[in-house]
Amino acid sequence: MRMALRASAVLIAAMLVGACGAPPSADSTQSPLSAIASPSVPSSPGSVPASSPSPAPAPVAPVLVIRDIAKTQVRLARLDATDVATVTGQYDGIAGGQVIIGNGTTLEALDRSGTVKKLGQLAGTPNWFDPSGPVAVKSDLSQWLYTLTDDKWTSRIHLGTPTGDTLIATIPSTDGDSFYQAYAWNASGVYMVREPIGLGGAGPFLEYHFNLAKFDLATHRVADVSPACGVYAVLEDGTMICRNSYASVELEVRSPSGTKHGQIALGSGTASAYEFWKVLVSPDGKRLVAGRNGAKDPVLNYQMAEADLSASSLASFGPLDYNPAAWLPDGRVVAEHQCVYIDWGAGPCSASLDGTYVFSADGKSRTLFYRLKSGWVVGSI
Repeated sequence: MRMALRASAVLIAAMLVGACGAPPSADSTQSPLSAIASPSVPSSPGSVPASSPSPAPAPVAPVLVIRDIAKTQVRLARLDATDVATVTGQYDGIAGGQVIIGNGTTLEALDRSGTVKKLGQLAGTPNWFDPSGPVAVKSDLSQWLYTLTDDKWTSRIHLGTPTGDTLIATIPSTDGDSFYQAYAWNASGVYMVREPIGLGGAGPFLEYHFNLAKFDLATHRVADVSPACGVYAVLEDGTMICRNSYASVELEVRSPSGTKHGQIALGSGTASAYEFWKVLVSPDGKRLVAGRNGAKDPVLNYQMAEADLSASSLASFGPLDYNPAAWLPDGRVVAEHQCVYIDWGAGPCSASLDGTYVFSADGKSRTLFYRLKSGWVVGSI
């Protein structure tokens, strides 16, 4: 049985209490704030109303996506903690501005209004607990790629559409201990990862990132990216965020051809470069934020750090004991307050602050979103 689960999945079991007084229960819905209209002023007799330009459309407020493995749910919530939707199923990812959800062999899309649409039927049940999401969906939601395996870890790669499902490639495992799993489908192409089996372990910064491969839809062939790219992200233009190995002390920013054209040191002056995880790239593809040790070794305290993709090192972002969870379109960062488990050498930390927060784009201020009883924020739409 595969054990390819992130250590962060263990941490979601922590039960969090209400915030700002008694919040609604997980199944209740807050009422949104009422709109306040200005009273109209009647015109004087014979007056001609002054012309005015049409107001610019208000920016669309993001809706947070909450993944809850324990309850087998995906939830949507506004930033005022108003529930939008609760849907049964496993979170797969976000494509075309919608949340992709797996429910057995059914693939669904959830939009920001809470409407669920069936995309299609899969030929079998993939591993919905896979760290990267086992189904790569094209942005227009017209096609998707996924893998089913046998007892020899043969990769049986399927291409699905709303009207059918086709087995398009069968790739034997080269070592009997790994297979190719779908990773991403964006404007630059289709990507997979070579995923080992039997993974396990625990630790404050344990997080698996597998070696990237490209899948050719024309030839149905898969090719590993070289040199090896332990992938954190593939952007729409094909730029890859990679780490050569877990021993590497830097992230590489590679061009679509695979050429390294930038590197970002992972550590700080007081923290080990190996104590590092949760890399998120901004929606505009220009910056990244990550979680690392913000304390002096051997003490551990989580802290966020960020940088431009063209930078050579990360700068601390916000106070200790926060980890990034999502990056909003306006530059704000959603983060979880989290204390390091005491057996891992934790530094001073107040668990009473545990909850989900929204940080300003400069990291200097934050507001509490909610103290979730279960689940955690994984993105926004």
